[in-house]
Amino acid sequence: MASPDAIVSMLLDRDTSPVMQASTAEPLTPVKNSSSRASTPEALTDIRTFFFGEGFVDSEDEYRALLHEVTIRLAREEVLRSARGDEEVIHAIKMLDDLNPTVNLLSEHLFEWYSMYEEKVLPSEDAVREILKRREIPPAMRTLAQNLTDLYESRRILIEYIQDETALIAPNLTNLAGGLLAARLISIAGGLGKLARMPASRLQILGANRAMFRHLRGAAPPKHGVIFQHPLVHASPRRLRGKIARRFASKLTIAARIDYYSGEVREDLAESLADSLPDRAGNFILKC
Repeated sequence: MASPDAIVSMLLDRDTSPVMQASTAEPLTPVKNSSSRASTPEALTDIRTFFFGEGFVDSEDEYRALLHEVTIRLAREEVLRSARGDEEVIHAIKMLDDLNPTVNLLSEHLFEWYSMYEEKVLPSEDAVREILKRREIPPAMRTLAQNLTDLYESRRILIEYIQDETALIAPNLTNLAGGLLAARLISIAGGLGKLARMPASRLQILGANRAMFRHLRGAAPPKHGVIFQHPLVHASPRRLRGKIARRFASKLTIAARIDYYSGEVREDLAESLADSLPDRAGNFILKC
C-alpha cells in the first residue's frame, strides 16, 4: 500500500484541484500503468478510481484504511495552509514576553549564588560564559549556567524570527515601529486585520490597561500604551509625548491598513511622519 504522506504531497502539489469524491461503488479492478483519464492526477475526479487505477490499493480494506489516513492528513495540511501568517507572530511574541522574565529571574539567582565565589560580577551573558569556565563551581551551578546560556540563544533566535516574519506580513508597520513593537501591536489587537480596523485613538493607548482602570477611578487618561517602547515616544520630552504619540499612532494605523488591504510597501510613510513631528523628533525618524 502506498504511503499516505506521498499521496498527500502529490494531491497538494497539483496545480488544479477538481472535486474529489470517495466513491462507495463496488471495488474496481486494479489497472496498473493505465493511460485512462481517471488515473491521472491532473484529471482526478474520483479518488477511489485513482487509488485502484494507480495500484495504491488492492482490496476494499486497504482502500478504506488509506482513504481514512489521507483525508485526515489532507485536512491537517489545509488547516495549516489556511492559518493566518500573523498567528505565528502572535505566538512568537507571547513566548518572547514570557521568556524574558524567566531569563531575568534565573540570571538573578545564578549571580546571587555565584557571589559566594566572586563578589564583583555584573550580570550579563558574557559573565555567564565566564562562570562556565570556572572549575571550582558545583555541578548544579554549572548546569544552571549552561541552561541560561541556551535560553539566551533561544531568545536571540526568537527575536530574529519575529523581526523577519513581521517584515513579511506587515512591512510598512515594521518600517515605522520596528519588528518587536509591530508584533506586540498585532498580538494585543488580536491580529493584523483587527489592528487595521482599529481607530488611531485606540491604537495610541493599546496595552495601557492598568492606566485605563486608574482613569476610571479618577486619574488622568493615558497618553500612550505599548507604543511608549518606541524611542520616538519614550525619548521625547514629557510635555510633547502625548502629541508625538497621537501622530505616531495615526501613521501606524495607516501603515497597518496598507499592509492588510494592499500589501504595498510605502517608503514615504516615514517621511510624512517626520514632517508632522517637531524638528528633533522628525530627524530621529529619518535616521531610523
